[in-house]
Amino acid sequence: MQSLLKNEDEIISDINVTPLVDIMLVLLIIFMLVSTFVDFSIQVELPHAVTGEDIQAESVSIMISKEGDYFLAGKYVASFDELKEKLQEKRDLNPEIQVVISADKKVYHEEIVKVIDTIRRINIFKFAINVEPLEESVDQ
Repeated sequence: MQSLLKNEDEIISDINVTPLVDIMLVLLIIFMLVSTFVDFSIQVELPHAVTGEDIQAESVSIMISKEGDYFLAGKYVASFDELKEKLQEKRDLNPEIQVVISADKKVYHEEIVKVIDTIRRINIFKFAINVEPLEESVDQ
């Protein structure tokens, strides 16, 4: 009886890691499943226009979010000066490049004019403004 009590007073020195590994695997599986459903696209609500057309030439896109963030070809650009530099690089590679501006409809007109002015200053004269198609009605 004395030997049984002695064993009960001893400190357990091993740690069972099996439950920890199980929890980590479950968390990994959950993370992998959730990450496939996350949408990483840039949300821009375009204005509507009846006369919009598709573009046939090689183009690069500039997006302006409603928060005023700039994206060039889907990649975040930290400043307007950096946007200008990257556009100049793309124009040097292809002088016939066309720029498509996609600005959220809540972006101030001044920001769009600033981008157009910059595009023209670096000698890109082919540009378009991206819009959502609008069905033409009889009243218009």
